[in-house]
Amino acid sequence: MMGVPMSQGNSRKVFLVVAGGNAAAERHFEDTIQRKRTLQEVRRFLPSQEIDNLEKIYHGSNFIVWGAVPGPMNESRWEKMTPGDVVLIYNNGRIRFAGEIAAKVRNKELARYFWKENETGTTWELMYFIVNEERTDVPIGKLNPLFGYLPNYRPQGFSMINEAAVSTFAQNYGDILGVLKTLERGEELIHLPTRKEEVSASIDERIERVPSEHDEMQWRLIRLGQLAKCDVWVPRSDQPKQYQGNQFRDFVLREFHETLDVPRSIENIDVVWKFGPYSIKSAFEIEHSTSVYSGILRLSDLRAEAPNSNYPLFIVASEDRRRKVFEELRRPTFSGPCLRLNEVIRFLGYEKLREIDESSKIAKDFDANVLLAAGEGVPLA
Repeated sequence: MMGVPMSQGNSRKVFLVVAGGNAAAERHFEDTIQRKRTLQEVRRFLPSQEIDNLEKIYHGSNFIVWGAVPGPMNESRWEKMTPGDVVLIYNNGRIRFAGEIAAKVRNKELARYFWKENETGTTWELMYFIVNEERTDVPIGKLNPLFGYLPNYRPQGFSMINEAAVSTFAQNYGDILGVLKTLERGEELIHLPTRKEEVSASIDERIERVPSEHDEMQWRLIRLGQLAKCDVWVPRSDQPKQYQGNQFRDFVLREFHETLDVPRSIENIDVVWKFGPYSIKSAFEIEHSTSVYSGILRLSDLRAEAPNSNYPLFIVASEDRRRKVFEELRRPTFSGPCLRLNEVIRFLGYEKLREIDESSKIAKDFDANVLLAAGEGVPLA
């Protein structure tokens, strides 16, 4: 496993990979993308240090892996790959999967085990492991213009999208995985520069801090996030806190990797669940202000910066605040076409969170969809 550095700065590279087009490629697509592989399979091909790295990345889960045959162009692109970069997997005219590079390895024996050899006797030894994969079904023609390609462009083999085009895309639309889901639903993309000009709200608030209950909810979300095999982030100012002897800093990420499609404002959210270096799984604001504005405002800032994002947002508050939260989310400032917070934020009561956490205390893992199902959407007025 190559000890490649994390993508730095505000740019993530985006790679287009053709997985299909002939019988062998279609079979490979089925074998290692549609059907994930296991850590047990790769143990005899990789040294223990590399296995340990994969176990830390995947937490024992199965994974997607792909590769390229050696050659000057492929090797040059593969060398540029770093963890956190995005890979789009193209098959039969559509983007079928999207994910992030988790790790890479050059290994002929492992490649032969997965895919055998091609007609020239070479194999796809320039291998890379993918994390945070999302199944998508987006015609390539919808995505092409966003990166400056003609609508009828069709990728070939293993390519890297121009980095300037990727930077422009991120500035205009934000999170590429969220964009793909928006396109898949047939919804109109939100243009970030336009959004930032439109969103302007000045709201006074009076915060009434209740540290013990706020810290309790924060700790429960940290614990459940770890059970869900996510990395957990809390703001740096909260990391020295503790609840019932549990020091937050011992259970959370110390640094947050910001990019153009992972905005800085998310660093201020009370709890963020992540999987891998960049992908956000869920964001939670624990609302304790008298006006219930503070958490909604932070989520509105996040939504304004990343309107095409696809991860769920939660306001966590006491049950007697439910009505107030819903009333505020219906306000034109928050429910208008610029933010639509009433459609994307769910309410999670303190007691419901306690119930879920207590019932999971002896569990070895946790299904994050349980929280999503427990969250209440804003009812129609």
